[in-house]
Amino acid sequence: SRSRNSLGEVRLPLCSRRSAGCGVAMTGRCTSAPPTGQYSGQALQGDRRRSKGGGIARFSAAQLAVLVVATFPQQVCGSGTAILRIDSSGGGSIGNGKSFPAIPAEWTELDNRVSDLPVVKAEADPYGCSKQPRCNGCALLVLQGNCTFAKKAARAEAAGAKLLIVVSATEGPPVGMAAGLKSTTRTAQGPRITAVMVSKKTGRQVILAASRGELLSASCWKHDSPYGDVISEVFFGLLAVALVMLGAWFATEDLRHPEQDQAKFNEEVFAVEEHSGPHFVFFGSVMLTVLFFFMKYLIYLLLFLFASGAVSTTALLLEPLIFKLSPNLRTRKACSIPTRIANLLGLQEDHSCADLIAECVGGALAVAFLIYRNNEAFGWILQDAIAIMLLLTIQRSLRLPNLKVGTLLLVCTFFFDIFWVFLSPLIFQKSVMIEVATGGGTGQSVPMVLKLPTLGGIPGQFKILGLGDIAIPGLLISFLLRHDLVSQTKRCQGYFTAGVIGYGLGLCATFVSLYLMQHGQPALLFLVPGTLVPTFLIAWRKGELHTLWTIDYSPPHAPEGYEELPDAADKHP
Repeated sequence: SRSRNSLGEVRLPLCSRRSAGCGVAMTGRCTSAPPTGQYSGQALQGDRRRSKGGGIARFSAAQLAVLVVATFPQQVCGSGTAILRIDSSGGGSIGNGKSFPAIPAEWTELDNRVSDLPVVKAEADPYGCSKQPRCNGCALLVLQGNCTFAKKAARAEAAGAKLLIVVSATEGPPVGMAAGLKSTTRTAQGPRITAVMVSKKTGRQVILAASRGELLSASCWKHDSPYGDVISEVFFGLLAVALVMLGAWFATEDLRHPEQDQAKFNEEVFAVEEHSGPHFVFFGSVMLTVLFFFMKYLIYLLLFLFASGAVSTTALLLEPLIFKLSPNLRTRKACSIPTRIANLLGLQEDHSCADLIAECVGGALAVAFLIYRNNEAFGWILQDAIAIMLLLTIQRSLRLPNLKVGTLLLVCTFFFDIFWVFLSPLIFQKSVMIEVATGGGTGQSVPMVLKLPTLGGIPGQFKILGLGDIAIPGLLISFLLRHDLVSQTKRCQGYFTAGVIGYGLGLCATFVSLYLMQHGQPALLFLVPGTLVPTFLIAWRKGELHTLWTIDYSPPHAPEGYEELPDAADKHP
C-alpha cells in the first residue's frame, strides 16, 4: 500500500495522511467526516489516499528528529562541590571560557582559590603514572586508570604542577578520589597537590580544545549550593508539566473554538496509527546507531534540522496571531518556494504575507541559535525557545485516535528507552543513548533538549530533559483532554487532570532516581506508567475502558489535494 506523489517519489506506508515531506513513523489515516463537533464512539474505516503535492503544512524533518533522538535520559549537570574554570585565548570549542563541575580529592580542602594555571596534557603517559616533564605552576591533565590516585598526585607534584585534573574513565558525574593511604590528610605521608576529578564529557571537551592548539588556563575553587539543585529541579518539573498542559490546550483548539476554520486546522493534523510504535522503535534504533558511529559528521546536520524547525514551527504558531492583528496579510500572496525546499523545511509552497513575516521571524531565531548556541549567558534561551515551539507543534500536529494506539506507542518507547540506556552497553561497551545525548566527543551538545541553568549553581552548567520525554506523554495527555471535552466531563472528574498529576509524579520519581543512581535516567521509565496507570484505573472504574480503547478521534477531513488510492476504493461498501 505504498503511495507515489506527483514528483514520482515512492513513499513508504508510514503516514497515510501526509504531504510529500512526511517520512516519519507517526502514521495516520483519513476518515469520513462525522457531524461537526462530534466524534463516533466506534473506530471508523480509514481511507488510503495519494498526495497530489498540495501545499499543506508539513510535518518537518526537525520534528522527526525530535521524536526519534530526543528520548534522551534525564541528566543533571553541576552536581560537584568544586568549580573548574577553563579559559581559552583562542576561542574554539571552549569559547571564551567554560565552567565545569568537579569533585575534589579527599586530601584537597580548596580553602584557597587556584587561578590561571596553564593546562598541560600528559603526552608520554596520558594516565600520569610515569615521570612527567617539568611544568612549574601548571595544571596537569591526566586520565583515570593504570595506577592509584596517590601515584598520579606524586608524579604531578614532582613535575612542579599546582593542580591535578583527572578525567573520569566512565560516563556520568565524576567520583571522589582517595589517596589509597591510611592518612588522607595534607601531611608528609599524603599528597599535597590540589586535585579534582571531572566527568568524561568535560575531559573530552578540554582534550579536544588542547588538541586543536588552543592555549588553555585553569582555575579551581570551592562551591557550595545546598538548595540550588532542589529549587532548579522543582522549577524544571513545573515547566515540563506546564508545557504538557499547554500543548494539550493547543491541540484541542478545534473543540474550544468550533467557529474557526475546521478544515484548515485538520489539514495540519496527522493521526497516529497502530504500527507507529514498532516503526518508532525501528527507525529510532537505526538513527541512534548511525549517530553513535558517525556523530562527528552528523552533529551539524542535527543542529541544522533543529534550527530549521524554528522556521516551520514559528510559521505555524505566529501566523494566526498575525492574521488576528491584520487579516488582509493572509489574503495577499507574497511568493512561492520550490517544492523540495518546502518539503525539507516543512513549509508551504505558496506564501501569504502573514506566512512570510512569521517565517522571517523564525529564520532570524534559527540564525541566532546557530551563531550563539554556545553562549553561556543566553544561548540556552534561544535553544529553549525553539524547543518549546517544536513541542507545541508536535502536540498540535499529531493526534492519538484512541487509547489502544496511545498504549502501543508509549509502551514501545518505554522499552526503547530502557534498552538504549541500560542494555546497549552490553553490545557497544557504552550507553548509546547517553553517548549520543552528550555529543559523542564532538564538543557540541545535541540540541533536542530543554536546558536550564542551575539556580545558584556552577556557571555554564545546565540541567537537561529530552524533548521526547515531554512530547510523547504529551500526546496521551492531549488525547485525554480531547475526550474530556467531547464527553463534557468536569475537569476534576476527568482523565486529563489525573494524567497531568501522574506525569508530574513520574517526573518526581525520575529526579529521585537520578540523585540516587548518579547516572542519566530514562525518564519514560517513570513517565509511561505514571500516565497510563491512572488512565486505565479511571477508565476501568467508570466502565469506559472499551470505549477509550476503540474510539476514533482521528482528524475528520482529508487534506485538500489528496485522492483515494485505487486499492483502497474496493474496501469501502
